[in-house]
Amino acid sequence: MFRDFLRAHPFSLQAYCELKKRLAEKYKNDRNAYTNAKSEFIRGILEGLKNA
Repeated sequence: MFRDFLRAHPFSLQAYCELKKRLAEKYKNDRNAYTNAKSEFIRGILEGLKNA
């Protein structure tokens, strides 16, 4: 669902790409922190889809 949403919404896709780049730099040596940090964005999208 998340992937399909991003494919249909280029603005959100761009925001996610930029977020991932920032987080990859910030947490380049901590994969768990990187994953946790992007989870809020993903949850927000999924919650929006669930409530739509």
